[in-house]
Amino acid sequence: MKQIYAALQISEEEVRLLVGEYFNTRFNIIKLEKVPCKGVTNFRISDRDEVKRAVKEACENASRMIGARIEQVILILPSLKVKRYPLKVNMETRSGYLTKEDAGDAISEALRSSVDRELIIINAVPIRYTVNGISSRRLPEKEVCSTFSVDVDLLCGEKEAAYDYVEMVYECGLKVMDICLDSYATGKEAALFEQTLNQNMILIDAGKSVTTLSLLSKGKLVSCEALKEGLGKTFAAAAEKYGIPLSSSERLAKYNCSYGKEYSQDAIFAWNNTRENLTLNEGELSACVRPALEEYIGKLVTTCQPILDSGPASITVVGDGAEMDAFCRLLEEKSTVAVRAYFPETIGVRDSNLTALYGSFFVYRDMNEIRGNEKSSIDLYELENVISRKTDDAEAETLTSKIRSLFEMSRKKEEEE
Repeated sequence: MKQIYAALQISEEEVRLLVGEYFNTRFNIIKLEKVPCKGVTNFRISDRDEVKRAVKEACENASRMIGARIEQVILILPSLKVKRYPLKVNMETRSGYLTKEDAGDAISEALRSSVDRELIIINAVPIRYTVNGISSRRLPEKEVCSTFSVDVDLLCGEKEAAYDYVEMVYECGLKVMDICLDSYATGKEAALFEQTLNQNMILIDAGKSVTTLSLLSKGKLVSCEALKEGLGKTFAAAAEKYGIPLSSSERLAKYNCSYGKEYSQDAIFAWNNTRENLTLNEGELSACVRPALEEYIGKLVTTCQPILDSGPASITVVGDGAEMDAFCRLLEEKSTVAVRAYFPETIGVRDSNLTALYGSFFVYRDMNEIRGNEKSSIDLYELENVISRKTDDAEAETLTSKIRSLFEMSRKKEEEE
């Protein structure tokens, strides 16, 4: 059955809305909206009117293009004060063999568990199923048994911040069909959990003013740390030193700043300061950017050092940091472990900043497979009517064109005779 999902993320720089269609076991991207927004500071909503304006604009633009109103969204929440509660849930099967409904009952039972008062359960993640003494990461559906157990991780975040984000969405006239932790959604989309069975992995979401560090180990999201610092100083270094526009400074830092011992002396940027024409080469740019970059990376490595010293590890970078080659290479040198920049491969979302947004589709879909609570972000009947009307109009227009063409041919034939 066709389903259409809309995922919403309110980030430090913009509001992102992604609309996708799930059909024949795959997702197709329908629409991506990005609206600049300065209403979030240090992961928290600081300007409600600014955020509401951006959310409404994104939804209106997407709805207009689709032809049907977006009614509800999957809301991406920042990884603030994340705490993991591992549980083992023992259950009886309904009919003597294991079904998705039984697994859904186990998840529902886990969601009834108590957590700290300042936290709220954001995602319930089934880690391992044990049936007849055999453990499996996948649901052994239709396995004959009377009882089974499920290891479930409850991923919790700060209640106050979560309520604030959800309330904001409702104030915009939308409903929230589900909530999802950004770090978990990123790990899901990038298939990082499968890579951590034998080693630790640090997921770094490097933004301009904030950074999220997540520890993945043994197929689980273990912990998260939110830092109120990012690549902003690095991106602004050339603007401050040479007086060029901030947007140009950021673009140069991301795509033209290399890391090495030898640099080309060819100009990579030129501008005029009203008195003379100036140029900037690769070596000058790297020398300008590197001090701020090294300072930022030094803080990241210091924070991650206990994990790096504990055993085999690797680092995956998403966000603005993934777009900066010099950041990844210098981070690899300072941390002495493999560093990889991740970008989604699906057409329409090949932007590292969209990894969590796209990953939320898979989180929501996998949970629906178990719990059977299928929803769509728009009214599918309304969408079908819009498509039918457009098809009828197109057919009518085509028929009219054909009739007009016949009349013209007939008139020309009469004139020739």
